[in-house]
Amino acid sequence: MHIQKIPKSEFKVMKFIWEINDIITSKMVTKNMREKYSWKTTTTLTFLKKLVEKNFLNAEKINGLTHYRILITKEEYIKFATKKFLEDIHDNSIESLIDSLLVILKTQKK
Repeated sequence: MHIQKIPKSEFKVMKFIWEINDIITSKMVTKNMREKYSWKTTTTLTFLKKLVEKNFLNAEKINGLTHYRILITKEEYIKFATKKFLEDIHDNSIESLIDSLLVILKTQKK
């Protein structure tokens, strides 16, 4: 399975769907995104369509409503994103990552 990095807006949609962790309708997702982020229905539907195209979700039309099923779990995406971050930012160096985290921790203590 090929996983790719998704934009922050699509990640917000997936976070909600991962929290539900079950088949969910477009109506439920658009309602939540409208309440939480003031997004228009069309905006959320566009993000859902992109997530289907990227194989994060499967879509099935049932009785006039689109139902979405998770194809890439939260754990799979976090593993992918963390590995990519380590590769891209720290050149696969755990030492570099730990050094950065220590700097952050020291800065936060001040």
